[in-house]
Amino acid sequence: MKKILLATLIALSSSTAVFAADAAAPQTGLNPAFAKVEQYIQAQNFTAAYQELDKLGKAGNAQALYNQAYLTQVGKGTTKDEKKALQLYQQSGDKGYPVANYVLAQAYGTGSLTAPKDEKKARQYLEKASNQGFDDATVELAVMYFAEGTDQSNKLGLAKLDPLIKKGNYQAIHAKALYDITTGLKNKNEATIKQGLDSIKNLGSKGYIPALMAMANMLARGDIVQQNLPEARKIYAALAQDNVPQSKEALAAIDKMIAEQGKAAPAPKK
Repeated sequence: MKKILLATLIALSSSTAVFAADAAAPQTGLNPAFAKVEQYIQAQNFTAAYQELDKLGKAGNAQALYNQAYLTQVGKGTTKDEKKALQLYQQSGDKGYPVANYVLAQAYGTGSLTAPKDEKKARQYLEKASNQGFDDATVELAVMYFAEGTDQSNKLGLAKLDPLIKKGNYQAIHAKALYDITTGLKNKNEATIKQGLDSIKNLGSKGYIPALMAMANMLARGDIVQQNLPEARKIYAALAQDNVPQSKEALAAIDKMIAEQGKAAPAPKK
């Protein structure tokens, strides 16, 4: 078996991390103060929603500031202004809204939303969001610890994931599975590799998209499990139908591999 690159572990584990710009709509929650906002959003009246959020935000509501930041980021109900959006996320995060701190971590980690790329600052915001109970941030931190590759950092990463795994968090279970496969390959421990593969298969059977992508990738490569291009194609095709990012490209690549194998196969004897 070949060694999985740690970069693959990071990419697959963090593939479901949600950035605000990818959200379908601003979060409204169950707070009665957001009843009007929810009505306006459902009616696609983003200008009225923004105005209502602005009132709540000026009154110090952290969630309103977050949603106001989102609308400002995407330019719905107000002029698109990433610099102002960053400021609003900052205000929301300062008031203790964990999702805002997670978005700030992504912004500083990638140098987006007019924020300068600053890995130290990104990690600080990630830790803040994790400490405030945002699970995505906790999983991302765990993956960062695994990437450091020391015994101590691995222990810290596992400690981060353990509470989430116990409550059935798919993202955490998937990150742990990829960690198991990576460490199993490194230590030539078949049992640990199998444990990781079984976890991924189980998540895939439940429709968890990152696990399905991981399964298809492994079947396509054939470096961890036996190569099975038709089975990989089935998974990629199903994901492509749901417009899962990168699945259409993967489907095209697997079709090319199958075609090349067909050309290389010996002609049947007459």
